[in-house]
Amino acid sequence: MDIELLKTFIEVTQTRNFARAAGNMHLSPSAVSARIRQLEQALGVTLLFRKRGNIQMTAEGELLLPRAHQMLETWAQARGEMARQAEPASHLSLGATPGLWRFVLNNLSVHLRRELPELTLRAEAYSQDDLVERVLAKQLDAALVYELPGDPALKSRRVGQLSLVLLSSMPNLDLRSSQALDYVYVDWGAAFALFHARRFGSRDSHLYTNQPGVALDSLLAGGGCAYLPASLLDDANPGLYRVNDAPEFSRSLYLVCRVENEYAHGIQQLLPLLELGSL
Repeated sequence: MDIELLKTFIEVTQTRNFARAAGNMHLSPSAVSARIRQLEQALGVTLLFRKRGNIQMTAEGELLLPRAHQMLETWAQARGEMARQAEPASHLSLGATPGLWRFVLNNLSVHLRRELPELTLRAEAYSQDDLVERVLAKQLDAALVYELPGDPALKSRRVGQLSLVLLSSMPNLDLRSSQALDYVYVDWGAAFALFHARRFGSRDSHLYTNQPGVALDSLLAGGGCAYLPASLLDDANPGLYRVNDAPEFSRSLYLVCRVENEYAHGIQQLLPLLELGSL
């Protein structure tokens, strides 16, 4: 099936108007109409009908729309993968959790432009489990994770350490007095959950999130305390203070890739920027 037919169908469903869709796609209205008819003939169903001067989808059109988006996304991924195969030294897809992108890899693009201007990076954010699955499925070249996967098809290399401390919106607090503040529980993975349970038991929290950036924004906007990276204790983040006697939690960071990609050029270029907290 011609991928352009699906693009045209999506555009028409978004604009609900053949003329506007044609203008957006730099086509004539008749060309847009012909593409829709061609798609309908290929599928053997009616996808669209006019109702009071507006374009509406049939039940078949409603069924096709999310699948059309999926097919276009798959097509784009396939093209990206083919491009990386054609130029393996200049493309790298790297995944990490949203928290790592915000607090650990936030300056990576700056370093890449300065140190490796020939390397094109595709940055993607997923949960730890999704990252590992996508590396295994060859949808990512590598991923930065904080829990070692046990799959023998993967190669892991320690590249740094993440230190988490209990941060508060109020200065000069100890652990006991910090309990009067709203607490935000940040999900930093299974190892942190075990550490937290041993040290704090089932401490009540007014917000539970696996997005550390949400926790940070909550502290800065409304006060409270949460376990966040120690690197936030600098002049760029006024209004954050370390709770004096709260225990610190540290965890290693690993770069994970498929075994056959361990010595891929792009990964070998990236490693010196990641190892031992060089970012």
